[in-house]
Amino acid sequence: MRHIFFSIIFFTATRLFAEAPTDFKAPKEISQGVFEVGAVRVDKGARTVTFPAKVNMVDGLLEYLLVSPEGAKHESLLVSEVQPQEVHVAMLLLGAKGMATAGGASGRIDGESLARAPKLTGERIGIAVRWKTAAGEERTVPVERWIIRRLEANRKAAKEVVAEDGPWLYTGSYFYETRFLAQAEGAFASMVSYPAALINNPRNGANDDHVWFVNRPAVPPEGTAVDFVIKLEGNGR
Repeated sequence: MRHIFFSIIFFTATRLFAEAPTDFKAPKEISQGVFEVGAVRVDKGARTVTFPAKVNMVDGLLEYLLVSPEGAKHESLLVSEVQPQEVHVAMLLLGAKGMATAGGASGRIDGESLARAPKLTGERIGIAVRWKTAAGEERTVPVERWIIRRLEANRKAAKEVVAEDGPWLYTGSYFYETRFLAQAEGAFASMVSYPAALINNPRNGANDDHVWFVNRPAVPPEGTAVDFVIKLEGNGR
Protein backbone atom coordinates (compact mmCIF):
# COMPACT_ATOMS: atom_id res chain seq x y z
CA MET A 1 0.00 0.00 0.00
CA ARG A 2 2.81 2.46 0.87
CA HIS A 3 4.51 1.67 -2.45
CA ILE A 4 1.29 2.52 -4.30
CA PHE A 5 0.91 5.77 -2.29
CA PHE A 6 4.40 7.01 -3.17
CA SER A 7 3.98 5.95 -6.78
CA ILE A 8 0.89 8.17 -6.94
CA ILE A 9 2.74 11.09 -5.32
CA PHE A 10 5.69 10.69 -7.67
CA PHE A 11 3.48 10.37 -10.76
CA THR A 12 1.39 13.38 -9.77
CA ALA A 13 4.39 15.56 -8.94
CA THR A 14 6.39 14.74 -12.06
CA ARG A 15 3.34 15.24 -14.28
CA LEU A 16 2.21 18.50 -12.67
CA PHE A 17 5.69 20.00 -12.38
CA ALA A 18 6.84 19.08 -15.88
CA GLU A 19 7.18 22.79 -16.71
CA ALA A 20 9.25 23.60 -13.58
CA PRO A 21 12.81 24.93 -14.07
CA THR A 22 14.37 22.29 -11.83
CA ASP A 23 14.41 18.50 -11.82
CA PHE A 24 11.91 17.01 -9.44
CA LYS A 25 13.37 14.79 -6.72
CA ALA A 26 11.14 11.96 -5.56
CA PRO A 27 10.40 11.82 -1.81
CA LYS A 28 13.04 9.75 -0.03
CA GLU A 29 12.38 8.06 3.31
CA ILE A 30 15.39 8.59 5.59
CA SER A 31 13.89 7.06 8.75
CA GLN A 32 10.47 5.78 9.78
CA GLY A 33 7.94 8.49 8.98
CA VAL A 34 10.62 11.04 8.00
CA PHE A 35 11.14 11.98 4.35
CA GLU A 36 13.17 14.38 2.27
CA VAL A 37 12.06 16.17 -0.89
CA GLY A 38 15.25 17.85 -1.99
CA ALA A 39 16.22 20.08 0.97
CA VAL A 40 12.71 19.90 2.46
CA ARG A 41 12.16 17.54 5.39
CA VAL A 42 8.79 15.97 6.18
CA ASP A 43 8.04 14.45 9.59
CA LYS A 44 4.70 12.68 9.33
CA GLY A 45 4.57 11.91 13.06
CA ALA A 46 5.09 15.53 14.05
CA ARG A 47 3.07 16.72 11.02
CA THR A 48 5.78 19.19 10.10
CA VAL A 49 7.56 20.37 6.96
CA THR A 50 10.92 22.08 7.57
CA PHE A 51 13.34 23.75 5.18
CA PRO A 52 16.14 26.35 5.21
CA ALA A 53 15.59 30.05 4.61
CA LYS A 54 17.23 33.31 5.66
CA VAL A 55 16.27 36.78 6.81
CA ASN A 56 15.89 38.99 3.75
CA MET A 57 14.65 42.28 5.27
CA VAL A 58 14.98 43.87 8.69
CA ASP A 59 12.84 46.93 7.98
CA GLY A 60 10.12 48.04 5.60
CA LEU A 61 6.74 47.25 4.06
CA LEU A 62 5.85 43.60 3.46
CA GLU A 63 3.65 42.01 0.83
CA TYR A 64 5.22 38.57 1.28
CA LEU A 65 6.41 36.49 4.18
CA LEU A 66 8.64 34.19 2.12
CA VAL A 67 9.75 34.08 -1.52
CA SER A 68 12.41 32.37 -3.60
CA PRO A 69 15.29 34.44 -5.07
CA GLU A 70 13.23 34.76 -8.27
CA GLY A 71 10.29 36.22 -6.35
CA ALA A 72 9.55 39.71 -5.05
CA LYS A 73 12.53 39.91 -2.68
CA HIS A 74 12.22 43.66 -2.22
CA GLU A 75 8.98 43.15 -0.25
CA SER A 76 9.53 39.83 1.53
CA LEU A 77 10.69 39.19 5.09
CA LEU A 78 12.37 35.87 4.24
CA VAL A 79 13.91 34.16 1.22
CA SER A 80 14.62 30.48 0.54
CA GLU A 81 16.62 28.62 -2.09
CA VAL A 82 14.31 25.59 -2.00
CA GLN A 83 11.63 25.29 -4.66
CA PRO A 84 7.91 25.96 -4.00
CA GLN A 85 7.14 22.74 -5.89
CA GLU A 86 9.19 20.77 -3.34
CA VAL A 87 7.30 22.31 -0.43
CA HIS A 88 4.00 21.55 -2.12
CA VAL A 89 4.94 17.89 -2.61
CA ALA A 90 6.01 17.75 1.05
CA MET A 91 2.63 19.14 2.12
CA LEU A 92 0.87 16.60 -0.10
CA LEU A 93 2.74 13.90 1.83
CA LEU A 94 1.16 15.24 5.03
CA GLY A 95 -2.28 15.15 3.42
CA ALA A 96 -2.77 18.88 2.77
CA LYS A 97 -4.91 19.72 -0.24
CA GLY A 98 -5.08 23.50 -0.31
CA MET A 99 -7.94 25.43 -1.88
CA ALA A 100 -11.02 23.59 -3.03
CA THR A 101 -11.20 25.79 -6.12
CA ALA A 102 -8.98 28.41 -7.72
CA GLY A 103 -8.46 29.87 -11.11
CA GLY A 104 -7.50 32.78 -13.28
CA ALA A 105 -4.16 34.29 -14.08
CA SER A 106 -1.87 35.79 -11.50
CA GLY A 107 -0.74 39.38 -11.56
CA ARG A 108 0.34 42.33 -9.46
CA ILE A 109 -0.88 42.72 -5.91
CA ASP A 110 -2.63 46.07 -5.64
CA GLY A 111 -5.75 47.61 -4.18
CA GLU A 112 -7.91 46.58 -7.14
CA SER A 113 -6.82 42.94 -7.12
CA LEU A 114 -7.22 42.73 -3.33
CA ALA A 115 -10.72 44.22 -3.49
CA ARG A 116 -11.86 41.43 -5.81
CA ALA A 117 -9.82 38.62 -4.23
CA PRO A 118 -11.97 35.60 -3.34
CA LYS A 119 -12.18 34.33 0.22
CA LEU A 120 -9.38 31.82 0.46
CA THR A 121 -9.73 28.37 1.97
CA GLY A 122 -7.22 25.74 2.98
CA GLU A 123 -5.64 23.85 5.83
CA ARG A 124 -4.77 25.63 9.05
CA ILE A 125 -1.04 25.61 9.69
CA GLY A 126 1.31 27.05 12.26
CA ILE A 127 4.58 28.63 11.12
CA ALA A 128 7.66 28.94 13.31
CA VAL A 129 11.18 30.17 12.64
CA ARG A 130 14.19 28.61 14.36
CA TRP A 131 17.65 30.18 14.38
CA LYS A 132 20.84 30.58 16.40
CA THR A 133 21.89 33.87 17.92
CA ALA A 134 25.41 35.24 17.60
CA ALA A 135 26.10 33.66 20.99
CA GLY A 136 25.01 30.25 19.69
CA GLU A 137 21.70 30.13 21.54
CA GLU A 138 18.93 28.37 19.61
CA ARG A 139 15.60 30.17 19.53
CA THR A 140 12.21 29.34 18.05
CA VAL A 141 9.26 31.73 17.75
CA PRO A 142 6.01 31.90 15.79
CA VAL A 143 6.87 33.84 12.64
CA GLU A 144 4.09 36.36 13.28
CA ARG A 145 6.23 37.78 16.13
CA TRP A 146 8.49 39.19 13.42
CA ILE A 147 5.66 41.16 11.81
CA ILE A 148 3.73 44.26 12.78
CA ARG A 149 0.42 45.57 11.51
CA ARG A 150 -0.05 49.29 11.16
CA LEU A 151 -3.56 50.41 12.05
CA GLU A 152 -4.41 53.12 9.56
CA ALA A 153 -7.19 55.03 11.28
CA ASN A 154 -4.80 57.96 11.48
CA ARG A 155 -1.81 57.66 9.14
CA LYS A 156 0.10 60.49 10.86
CA ALA A 157 -0.17 58.79 14.24
CA ALA A 158 -0.62 55.20 13.16
CA LYS A 159 -0.67 52.63 15.91
CA GLU A 160 1.47 49.56 15.34
CA VAL A 161 0.76 46.16 16.87
CA VAL A 162 2.54 42.83 16.60
CA ALA A 163 0.62 40.49 14.27
CA GLU A 164 -1.78 38.36 16.25
CA ASP A 165 -0.78 34.81 17.07
CA GLY A 166 -2.66 32.10 15.28
CA PRO A 167 -2.79 29.91 12.22
CA TRP A 168 -1.98 30.63 8.60
CA LEU A 169 -3.72 29.00 5.63
CA TYR A 170 -2.09 26.45 3.36
CA THR A 171 -3.90 27.36 0.15
CA GLY A 172 -1.59 25.37 -2.14
CA SER A 173 -1.46 27.72 -5.17
CA TYR A 174 -2.89 26.50 -8.51
CA PHE A 175 -2.14 26.03 -12.17
CA TYR A 176 -2.71 28.55 -14.92
CA GLU A 177 -2.34 26.91 -18.30
CA THR A 178 0.84 24.82 -17.79
CA ARG A 179 2.34 26.90 -15.01
CA PHE A 180 2.26 26.09 -11.30
CA LEU A 181 2.08 29.70 -10.16
CA ALA A 182 3.84 29.41 -6.79
CA GLN A 183 6.83 27.96 -8.65
CA ALA A 184 6.66 30.39 -11.54
CA GLU A 185 6.48 33.42 -9.24
CA GLY A 186 8.63 32.19 -6.35
CA ALA A 187 5.72 32.78 -3.96
CA PHE A 188 5.81 30.62 -0.84
CA ALA A 189 3.81 32.77 1.59
CA SER A 190 1.93 36.05 1.17
CA MET A 191 0.97 38.66 3.75
CA VAL A 192 -1.96 39.77 1.59
CA SER A 193 -4.57 37.64 -0.17
CA TYR A 194 -2.85 36.07 -3.15
CA PRO A 195 -4.09 32.72 -4.46
CA ALA A 196 -0.86 32.10 -6.39
CA ALA A 197 1.07 31.68 -3.14
CA LEU A 198 1.29 28.36 -1.29
CA ILE A 199 0.45 30.02 2.05
CA ASN A 200 -1.82 32.95 2.84
CA ASN A 201 -2.43 35.20 5.82
CA PRO A 202 -6.02 34.93 7.19
CA ARG A 203 -5.75 37.88 9.61
CA ASN A 204 -7.65 41.14 9.42
CA GLY A 205 -5.74 43.39 7.06
CA ALA A 206 -4.95 40.70 4.50
CA ASN A 207 -6.87 42.76 1.94
CA ASP A 208 -4.58 45.77 2.41
CA ASP A 209 -1.06 45.92 0.96
CA HIS A 210 -0.01 48.95 3.04
CA VAL A 211 -0.28 47.74 6.64
CA TRP A 212 2.27 44.92 7.15
CA PHE A 213 5.82 45.76 8.22
CA VAL A 214 8.90 44.07 9.64
CA ASN A 215 8.98 44.09 13.44
CA ARG A 216 12.52 45.38 13.41
CA PRO A 217 13.43 44.93 17.12
CA ALA A 218 12.46 41.25 17.00
CA VAL A 219 14.18 40.18 13.77
CA PRO A 220 17.81 38.95 13.73
CA PRO A 221 20.28 40.52 11.28
CA GLU A 222 19.80 40.34 7.53
CA GLY A 223 21.22 37.11 6.14
CA THR A 224 20.65 35.11 9.35
CA ALA A 225 19.98 31.46 8.49
CA VAL A 226 16.68 30.09 9.80
CA ASP A 227 14.63 26.93 9.64
CA PHE A 228 11.12 27.61 8.37
CA VAL A 229 8.82 25.13 10.12
CA ILE A 230 5.25 24.46 8.94
CA LYS A 231 3.00 22.41 11.22
CA LEU A 232 -0.27 21.04 9.88
CA GLU A 233 -3.12 21.51 12.36
CA GLY A 234 -6.03 19.04 12.26
CA ASN A 235 -8.04 19.09 9.06
CA GLY A 236 -7.80 22.87 9.19
CA ARG A 237 -10.78 23.90 7.13
